[in-house]
Amino acid sequence: MLDNRYALLFIRGERPVMDLKYDILKHPSVRMTADGKADPYIHGEPWDAGSAIELVYDPELIRAVSDNTQVIELPDSDYVLLSEEDIEKEVNEGTA
Repeated sequence: MLDNRYALLFIRGERPVMDLKYDILKHPSVRMTADGKADPYIHGEPWDAGSAIELVYDPELIRAVSDNTQVIELPDSDYVLLSEEDIEKEVNEGTA
């Protein structure tokens, strides 16, 4: 029987409060939501990627950058280079 503009707020140890509901469409940040015409948020995807990392192995460049850097050559059998698909497959097989 309560008017739709009002809400009842119950906080343990306090008396109940009846207050007007807040119109979330008037919130200053609503423009960042799907209701505010922004793209929907997709969990797990980068939305504000400002940089990328690239791994480059160049022993001469390493020596030129630092005098006290020791370059350790690794044979191909000491490491495995995985693609994103390989990593996803490994993760999925590990949880199955």
